[in-house]
Amino acid sequence: MPGMPPRRPWPVTALAWLLLLQAAGLTSLAALAIGPFTARLPLPPDWFVLPQLAPVRGLVCALIALLAVAAAFGFFRVAPGAWVNAVLAQGLMLLVALILYFRERPGYVYLLMLYGLFMVLYLHQADVQAAFRRDLHPHAEIAGPVKHHLPPPEAPR
Repeated sequence: MPGMPPRRPWPVTALAWLLLLQAAGLTSLAALAIGPFTARLPLPPDWFVLPQLAPVRGLVCALIALLAVAAAFGFFRVAPGAWVNAVLAQGLMLLVALILYFRERPGYVYLLMLYGLFMVLYLHQADVQAAFRRDLHPHAEIAGPVKHHLPPPEAPR
């Protein structure tokens, strides 16, 4: 029906909750890196190999967490740009994980990589992509139909 909001498939709802879980984990990492907990908690020695970069790492984790929260709320609403935001958040998190792996190799980097890989595979599932395709979205007619710029066929002579 034209007046009803799009029905959200189950994988889209699951991804929204997984994005919120990821945002909570990244926020925890950011708080440990830049928050007041850093001075009070006895952290394992492999947590910060380069302690001078801890605030930068915390800020990057906080920004990726904000992007993941925005994507999660977009997934709950089945907003058109939410899928791109979620893939961008995963790409940034995997980039950070690779940088950490090759520079410091902290113990939690493997968890970041596994979670990011799982999320990328889940985001590329057919049900999830179909929910965010422009031609299936109710507001797709705002942009108009896709016009092909092919010349008209010639008439036979």
